[in-house]
Amino acid sequence: MKRDQHAEYVRERMKRSAKFRRAFRRSLKQVDMAMLVREMRDSAKLSQVQLAERAGTTQSVIARLEDAEYTAHSLQTLEKIAAACGVTLSLHAQKKPEMELEVSLV
Repeated sequence: MKRDQHAEYVRERMKRSAKFRRAFRRSLKQVDMAMLVREMRDSAKLSQVQLAERAGTTQSVIARLEDAEYTAHSLQTLEKIAAACGVTLSLHAQKKPEMELEVSLV
């Protein structure tokens, strides 16, 4: 399926199905989480092995966290990864339009 056809298919499914919308959004969040871990590591100029050593874990854990299909992220592990990369991790919650809250996890 070509990219344009795929985009149209997704648009149509999202219009018709709340279940599909929830699953699609959940998948996007998983991709975002994997990219966040990878970007923190890249910005710190660390290999997976180096990051694992600094965070007190294994290379395979880092590889799983960078996999968009992985779903068992823990806040504790993400905090260790961020600290090892010299990054401050914050949690942002937003319920439109009445609430927006950001908490620094230091």
